[in-house]
Amino acid sequence: MNDLVEERAAALTEPVDTPPWERAVARLRRQARIEAAEVRPVRWPALDVLMERALKERLQLPDLAGPWLPLTAGERTRLSLSGRWPACLSGLSTAERAFTLDENVVLQLRTAAWRVSEPVLKELEEKNLIGPQADLSEAAREERDRLAAKLYPSSRIAREAVEDHWPIPQGEDADDSASAGHR
Repeated sequence: MNDLVEERAAALTEPVDTPPWERAVARLRRQARIEAAEVRPVRWPALDVLMERALKERLQLPDLAGPWLPLTAGERTRLSLSGRWPACLSGLSTAERAFTLDENVVLQLRTAAWRVSEPVLKELEEKNLIGPQADLSEAAREERDRLAAKLYPSSRIAREAVEDHWPIPQGEDADDSASAGHR
């Protein structure tokens, strides 16, 4: 959009950096935003839409498709507490991003994450390997890390959805998009 404004600003007849020129550039910016808004729904779906599509595709794969028992009221209460969703020590740092998603997709995501992680969480609890414990032996830490890597939190599913199910823009070949971080 800025390139378009700069290109059109070059054709202005007003002297550069004067109040009339600034007003003309402001009109060009406004016009460029209007043109972008008209094109956007056709060419650029909102990130929320793309994320929801990618999640739906990921949740249809056999390892997450279920059918799952719905979360019980007790599980929902337990999981609503801060830090109670399953997490893993993936070592991957990602930027957090907020999306507006359909609540049924979010519930499906959380249910799948919980049900897949449930056996691993049970084993972690049975072995008393949950929570920060400074007195764990090296073997216990390794066992906790091994089990934690098997957890399937919502964030891991979302990462996989973006990595494996994000749409490749038309006109780009797979090599270009893979180098840009999309598969």
